[in-house]
Amino acid sequence: MTLTELDYFSAPGQLQALSAYTKKFEAAHPGVTIKRDEVPYGSLITKVLTDASAHDMPNLLAVDNPDLPEVAATGQLLPLSGEKGFTTSGYYSSAMNECLYHGKYYCYPVGANSVALIYNTAMLKAAHVAPPTTWAQLVTAAKELTTSKHYGIAFSAIGDEESTWQFEPFLWSNGGNLTHIDTTPATQAVSLWQQLISDGSASKAVLNWGQTPDVTEQFLHGQAAMMVNGPWNFPALNQQGWYYGKQFGIVPIPVRVPGQKVVVPLGGEDWAVGASGSTAEQRMAWQFIDGMQQPTAMLQMVKGFGYLPAKQAIARQYLKASGPEWSVFVNQTLNARPRTLGLGANYAKVSQAIWTALQAALSGTSSVSSALSAAQSTISSITSG
Repeated sequence: MTLTELDYFSAPGQLQALSAYTKKFEAAHPGVTIKRDEVPYGSLITKVLTDASAHDMPNLLAVDNPDLPEVAATGQLLPLSGEKGFTTSGYYSSAMNECLYHGKYYCYPVGANSVALIYNTAMLKAAHVAPPTTWAQLVTAAKELTTSKHYGIAFSAIGDEESTWQFEPFLWSNGGNLTHIDTTPATQAVSLWQQLISDGSASKAVLNWGQTPDVTEQFLHGQAAMMVNGPWNFPALNQQGWYYGKQFGIVPIPVRVPGQKVVVPLGGEDWAVGASGSTAEQRMAWQFIDGMQQPTAMLQMVKGFGYLPAKQAIARQYLKASGPEWSVFVNQTLNARPRTLGLGANYAKVSQAIWTALQAALSGTSSVSSALSAAQSTISSITSG
């Protein structure tokens, strides 16, 4: 039996962890082969929806958690709620809620993550710059850290969900929300990104950069002093001889004014089973996912992925053995805001309206106000439909 598996994982630690688990699974199930298909992040959801319309889904797929409701709405995912051994007990509710669609659970989380501001300690020290905690400090720090050899900051403003994901902490921490995007909080947040680019503190290429590998590579190669990114980069950083407290440091995403609470989106992917396969294939695909829920397998997976375990007890165990680089991510990730909250399957369309506005405003093809006004018109039609 050959099971097809689809994902967009590209970080070295992710690939190593997934490969190791797959080999163990195949060894424990003679005659079963897992055929992996990797596509770029921005292409996966389009492929999945195309496959769903053709009733030709992969047996196994890992999707970005806000995409799960949209995929489940096609009717081409196997509900896991009825599978033997399925349970939500012991999991963080925020992570499992991403798997819930119309009263049924369709997935298990790969793990949980969020974003923060990661900085090059040597560059900040040389420039006598303290890690920023406010937007004003971020603008000043990024400008002072910019030289002819490197930019002050790198982030992802690419034309897909990664752009919205990186923008959400700035929007939400400033009191904004996704359904009312033509407001002062949103205008202020977009204007911050726009200023970083117009100052020359961030490259205009951020419009084409994904988080991994683009932004990460800029940071690792000394071409950016700071980056907005997540803990899935820890394995790659460590492999290159970068260690927390020595080569890099981490602070929460800066807020506009002191006292604002940092609100970050809940990140991570979800494992699901396609409904196109035979009953035997579906059962085996479920066993593949269920096996990852066992403590040893989950610990090995999240360590390689740079994620937090979705199970509370395993997360506590994991954090006891983890380094201080997790200190910023722990509370904000486990208390992060689900991106689909209040939007469900509409999230993907709302996100597209937002990243389209970001592309227009940051590229200069539209003013901030015009870009957000156009986005609001689209969002209003989506949410009222």
